[in-house]
Amino acid sequence: AHRGEEVTASVIDGPQSVVWDEAENRLHAQKGILAWCLS
Repeated sequence: AHRGEEVTASVIDGPQSVVWDEAENRLHAQKGILAWCLS
């Protein structure tokens, strides 16, 4: 999400925000797909 365009900063940084957890999950999924494609 783009801070200030799609959502407010308070939503991204709020105590119930899952933005960073979802970003981390996406990173691991992308790394797994890349490793699979290159092996």
